[in-house]
Amino acid sequence: MKKILLVEDDLTIVSGLRYALEVDGYDVEVATTFREAQKFIENQEFDLFILDINLPDGNGLDLCQQIRLQMNTPVIFLTASDTE
Repeated sequence: MKKILLVEDDLTIVSGLRYALEVDGYDVEVATTFREAQKFIENQEFDLFILDINLPDGNGLDLCQQIRLQMNTPVIFLTASDTE
């Protein structure tokens, strides 16, 4: 089973996306903050990261840089931002 880390602080988005991914057979872990995501990354292996750009205590771009220093796992950025 493929394991995904979803990093998103909007619980409505988390609920819908997690449900859709789990129905398709993925194992989904959720982090709602930058620090929580860092702990997951340090302690578990994932096949894919889905990162929100805007987090309450950091941003997904910085998190992606940290991921890239340790591994080459695919990353998808997801954001509900209404600005370009």
